[in-house]
Amino acid sequence: MSASVLIVDDEQLLVRTLSSVLSEYGYRITVAGSAEEAAPRIFGQERFDLILLDNRLPGESGIDLMQRIREQAVRSKVILMTAYGTAEVRRQVERLEVDHYLTKPFDLGVVVEEVRALIGPVVPVPTVSELNPT
Repeated sequence: MSASVLIVDDEQLLVRTLSSVLSEYGYRITVAGSAEEAAPRIFGQERFDLILLDNRLPGESGIDLMQRIREQAVRSKVILMTAYGTAEVRRQVERLEVDHYLTKPFDLGVVVEEVRALIGPVVPVPTVSELNPT
């Protein structure tokens, strides 16, 4: 079974790009445009190996949703994404023990590396020798 990733972000272009790239690596992708849309999925019957969570969302912030995730002992790994990496956000990230923190804009390769580091690869990445057989 492939690993599941929930992307919570209101930037549709970023959501489509992350969805496309991560699904190419074999991850099952679910998307939500707000914390309010994501919450029933996170706290309901669905289980996600990883949540890619934007901090600035319409309505409830990513940090607020992260607080509820920790309070309810959801076992998903979480990568918090933000374009506003203030000292206060970094303090909150540390306090809530977010698994990883990315400042936008970021390189998609870095996202893939972090996802693979946190929940493991789904599709094996070929080695150089496999790509260039002798």
